[in-house]
Amino acid sequence: MTKSTVEELKLELEKSNKEIRLLKSKYENQVGELKKEVSYLKEQLMAQQDMLKMAVEYADKLGKELKGLKKRIDSGNFQSIH
Repeated sequence: MTKSTVEELKLELEKSNKEIRLLKSKYENQVGELKKEVSYLKEQLMAQQDMLKMAVEYADKLGKELKGLKKRIDSGNFQSIH
């Protein structure tokens, strides 16, 4: 190989290494952004799950209270609020 061919190959290798570093940096930034987004979505899902759990618990409580009220009405043991 001639000296100029070796120099050209070195320059090509240097360009390739720069491009690899640039692509790696972009990839790491994108992964970081995706991790942030996934974390945010996870928090949102957990908050929604908590809200749904509270709603179900409240609905269950109301259902039990309505059953108790129905039993009182059916047994004649109901006093009017008025």
